[in-house]
Amino acid sequence: MNKTKGFLSLLLAGFLFGIFGVLVRILNSELSNYQQIFFRSVVGLILASLIIYILKRKISFKNISLINLFFFAISLPLSIIFYTLAILKTKIMLAVATLFLGSILFSLISGVLFFKEKITVKKILAILTSILALYYFTIPFSLTNINIGLIFGILSGFADALSNSFKKHLGGKADRFLLIAVQMVGTMAVSFILMSYTKTLTLPQISPYIFIIGLLFGLGLLVNNYLMLIGFGNFDLNLGTIILSSELLFASIFGYLFYKEIPTVNEVIGSGLIAFSVIIAHLNFKKNN
Repeated sequence: MNKTKGFLSLLLAGFLFGIFGVLVRILNSELSNYQQIFFRSVVGLILASLIIYILKRKISFKNISLINLFFFAISLPLSIIFYTLAILKTKIMLAVATLFLGSILFSLISGVLFFKEKITVKKILAILTSILALYYFTIPFSLTNINIGLIFGILSGFADALSNSFKKHLGGKADRFLLIAVQMVGTMAVSFILMSYTKTLTLPQISPYIFIIGLLFGLGLLVNNYLMLIGFGNFDLNLGTIILSSELLFASIFGYLFYKEIPTVNEVIGSGLIAFSVIIAHLNFKKNN
């Protein structure tokens, strides 16, 4: 296990997640939420399939049970669905915060139960720091703000932790691009059902600019999934999830660069705490003999 490789892969994945928000806004000008999810998943599937074909990767699920493969395929789209519902029912930042809160807590449980990961002082410090950071991102917050949106956010975090758990579990059992293709198929299937439900099956005529952005988004999605497969294969599941929360820091930076959205004082404090928790996650606490 190469922890430095895992850390850098997950940090770069967090960076890509941060810029995805900008791409979502651009695509949203001509495509609905589920249409753009379907579009970028199709691009991701085509690119993954091309890589498998050109590099002559082995297509085999010999060491993977169909149940595990099924839950791996649907866990990511389920996270997206619950996250979308959370955004519709509560504030966007609150939805993001509850997603990461759920993901961090459930990844801790999953790491201990299924991957025999230990609860260390470093892990406790990183978790507490990230939770404090999420609190600053959601200020002002009170118990009266609790609604169905927060529940959807927590469920989104649970599905996200499930997806990351399977990335860690399956990463060394099949070709990574094959696993990416499977998850793209799962995302396409779920988004197709939602497009049918919302009566948005007919894709509108999109401009060349939006088409190119969609292609770039699909490529970014492919790279992002590949990085997470490498990252979680070489890093602690719970601490890796905390590293991915760097998305909040990068999203604030890109929000300012592209839309001149000036972060509030609380968001600056939250971003600083996120950066600190990421540093803690990478520190190596060893006892001196």
